This record gives sequence, structure tokens and C-alpha cells, in this order.
Amino acid sequence: MNAGPAVRPRDFDTFFSCSYDRLLAQLVMAGGSREDAEDAAQEAYAEAYRAWDRVAGYELPEAWVYRVAVQRLWKARRRRRTGQERLPDVPVPPQAGPEQSAEAREVLRLLAALPPRQRITMVLFCLHGWSQEEIAKALRMTRGGVAANVSKARRTLKEALDMAADETSGRDPFLAGAGPVGTGPVDGGRFEVGRFEVGRFGVDRFAVGRNEGGRDAGGRDAGSRTEGGRPERARIGAGADPVVAALRDTEAWLRAGLAADPEALERARAALARRLRESE
Repeated sequence: MNAGPAVRPRDFDTFFSCSYDRLLAQLVMAGGSREDAEDAAQEAYAEAYRAWDRVAGYELPEAWVYRVAVQRLWKARRRRRTGQERLPDVPVPPQAGPEQSAEAREVLRLLAALPPRQRITMVLFCLHGWSQEEIAKALRMTRGGVAANVSKARRTLKEALDMAADETSGRDPFLAGAGPVGTGPVDGGRFEVGRFEVGRFGVDRFAVGRNEGGRDAGGRDAGSRTEGGRPERARIGAGADPVVAALRDTEAWLRAGLAADPEALERARAALARRLRESE
């Protein structure tokens, strides 16, 4: 199966340079801490480097690295004592306006204040497209526990951000009806080239990958698409669900800020090189 260089780079350094900002932004959202996100990313990239002959053959090596990083991040959060959460130390994108930055920082503050289980399950389910079963397996939780934590986290964000609630049934329509949106985890190399969409801050944001059977990375039918070519479920999440929209805008803001700091990538590359030397 053919894949373009953006998905299957010829060398590890190219892959690292192209994917680091995006991966770090995703991990900050899931973990609530830049320090923990950087540590988890370093561990995952080191593991990918050691197995690069195999990982480079995957259609979406970045999804493999993200899954490993999420597991490392969760282990670190379980060891960390509660009460240490604070607003992540992240740069402000130069192209973002004051109102956009204030909104993004508020979402990051709310995420950091959530209990770790609620934060990571909501981000994985609502933003990155993992199914409840996939989250339960990766984090060693029950499916019911995942659903309960996602629901509590979404309710907290809705109330804090003054979003409209579903007053008819008392149930979260996102959990009861539409499936999650995003890439989902990838264990092997069977997924087609993923698409990227340009966010409001001018950075690309991974949308959806499809496997050979025509299903997206979360296992759902990828055949239903809008006029613009996007999967129908992605339109539901981005347009109708305010929590998903807030999370997506915040992640785009976060990544734009990280990408605006070229020294951060060089520091990460140097830290990874030290980690690899020390493990030899």
C-alpha cells in the first residue's frame, strides 16, 4: 500500500520533526501538564526509534507513538499525588487574539483541574476518537467507568463554560448517540493516509484515517461524507457539540503556540538523544 512522505517519512528525524508539536499538544490536553506530556512523548519516541524498522512501515506511525505515549502518561499520572495540577506552561500563538487566548487558557485551566480519569477519558473519547472499549483497554478501566468519567467531565466543562445542557432527558446526547470523532488508536500498519485540516490558528489538525475495509480508525463506517468530503460523524462533533468544538479550538491554539517556539523542538531532540545514549 502506498503512502505519502507526510505519513511514512524516510527517516526517524523527519518523522520526529514533523510530528512532535502536534503530539505534544495532544498529550498536554490529555494529561493537563506540559512536563508530564514531554516525558511521555520522550519515552514513546525513544520506543519508536528502537523499533523504527517496524514502526516506519505503519501507515500512521504517529498514531502508534501516540498510543504508547498515552499509556506512559497515564502511568505517570497514577503515580502523581492529587492536588498538583496547575495551568500548563505554554506559549501564546503570535497570531491569536486576546479573546481566543483567554478562551483557550480557560479550557486548559478547567482540564488541569479535572480529576485525571475524567480528563484523559474525555479527551481520548471526544477529541481523539477512541471508543469507550479502546480507552478501557488502554487505561485498564471498565467500559462503564470510562462512560461515567467522560460524562462527568463533559458536564463540568459545559457548566463552567456556560454551555447549553440537554434539559429534555438528562442524558448527554453525545454519549448516547453520536460516536467519538478523531483518529482513534492504531496498533498496526493497516490505515490509509490520514487527512489534515487547517484550524483557526493556521495549523494542521489530524482528522480521520480509514482502514482497508472503509471504516475509520475508531472502527466506524467511513462511507458517509459531507459535500466537503469530511466524514459525517466528524461534522456532527465539530458543528453541533460545543465541548468538542472547545477542545478542538484549544488544541489548535496550543499547537500553534508550541510550533512558534523553534527552540522547543531542538530541546526535545537533544533530550531524546540523551535518553537514547543513556539506554545503550
